[in-house]
Amino acid sequence: RARSQPAIGWNTIFVGSHDGTVYAFDLETGCSKWSYRASAEIRTGIVVDVMTSRLYFGDVHGRAYSLQAKTGELSWQTKVDDHANATVTGTPSLGDGLLYIPISSLEVTSAADPSYACCTFTGAVAALDIISGAIKWKTRTVSQEPSRVGETSIGTAIISPSGAPVWNSPAYDAKRNRIYFGSGENYSSPADENSDAIFAVDATTGEKIWQRQFTAGDAWNVGCVLGNENCPEENGPDYDFASSPLIVSIDEDTDILVAGQKSGDVFGLDIETGSILWNQRLGRGGTSGGVHFGMASDGTNVYVPINDMD
Repeated sequence: RARSQPAIGWNTIFVGSHDGTVYAFDLETGCSKWSYRASAEIRTGIVVDVMTSRLYFGDVHGRAYSLQAKTGELSWQTKVDDHANATVTGTPSLGDGLLYIPISSLEVTSAADPSYACCTFTGAVAALDIISGAIKWKTRTVSQEPSRVGETSIGTAIISPSGAPVWNSPAYDAKRNRIYFGSGENYSSPADENSDAIFAVDATTGEKIWQRQFTAGDAWNVGCVLGNENCPEENGPDYDFASSPLIVSIDEDTDILVAGQKSGDVFGLDIETGSILWNQRLGRGGTSGGVHFGMASDGTNVYVPINDMD
């Protein structure tokens, strides 16, 4: 399968695939110019940098890569998080010499095993130097270190706070030198103030400027689907911010941030403070509902795909 959005440069289409191969196809003929095999599936889009003639992407084992666009030669590879379940599924973003990597996790599925001590992962965004791949900063959605807070009815440890993964592509704001991104649900109880939130972060230092939570008390993992003891007492509703935030220019002097949530809601936010300017409910929402991917704007309208499943 190919879940990687293709990108175009130098008369070439670049795309990742399920087995970890990145392909460069001739735009006119479809013939392969080169291929590169990464260590795991590539779900992210391929980021094209015309200034350095490089490509950037991430894999589901939590690694970020840079390739030479014209040859497929590896420039660098960086493990962006040490957690065993860390993954990169959101497309990285470029800005002012840095590559911003959203960091999510597959640990939410590990909790399907009731003997698994849930959970120790916390979401983050890492900023990497585009030339060397060195991590310049990493900002976690949850600043507090997870620790044991109790145990389930069968004696498995409950570890919290956890979760708040980032699986949307950060939005880079050159005018204000910021990035914006959304977080998902907590994985374990008690839920905290960092889940289902939008963050504004200094693009150079990673310092949090503001954050706003939109659904309080949201803790959920796959144990809830199976009805096992690892399901947090909150049991959802699992209302991640999955779609990337949009920076929309209303006029020459006014920008707003638009964010879509798995609740089925879309919010217009004051870009300076995160305060809510407007809210439109478009879908039922749910663990597989609401807004997942691919909002767009033409400056006047916002176009919102809805994925509402039973």
